[in-house]
Amino acid sequence: MKKKTAKRKTKARMKSKPKSKKSARPKAKAKTKATVKSKAKSKPKAKAKSAKKKSSAKGKAKISVIPPPNSTLLGRVEDYYAHVNVIALVLKSGVRVGDKIHVLGHTTNLEQVLDSMQINHQPVTEARPGDGVGIKINSRARRRDHVFLIRG
Repeated sequence: MKKKTAKRKTKARMKSKPKSKKSARPKAKAKTKATVKSKAKSKPKAKAKSAKKKSSAKGKAKISVIPPPNSTLLGRVEDYYAHVNVIALVLKSGVRVGDKIHVLGHTTNLEQVLDSMQINHQPVTEARPGDGVGIKINSRARRRDHVFLIRG
C-alpha cells in the first residue's frame, strides 16, 4: 500500500510542475567542414610581439627609486614580517652588522644601523652575496622596497 501512494505523489508532482517555455532565440547552424576551412584561411596570422623587446633590458631589475649618494644596492625586500619587524631579502653584495642601511620604496624611507641579522634563523655578523637574510628594522617596510648599503 505504501508503495502505491508514493508513486501517486511523484506523478502528481510531475504534473503540477510548469513546462519550460521554448526560447525565442533561433538555433545556431551546425558548422560544416567547408565553412571551418574557409574561415581559417581568411584570417591573417598575427606577428609575434616578442621581437620588439630589447634583449639588453632582459633580466635586469628596473629601479623605480633614486638611490642615495655613496650607496650600493643590497637587494629588494621579498617579504616583510610585521609582528617582528623583519625584512627578508637575497643579498646582491656583502654586509656586516654595524653597517648603515637605507630602505627606500614608494612610501618607505628608512635609514638605520644594521643591528640584527639572521640566516636560516641563526644570528650572524656577516653575510655574503647570494645569501638569503632576515634583517631587523625599526619601522614598516613593504615588498619590492629597495635596500641600499650606505658607504662611509
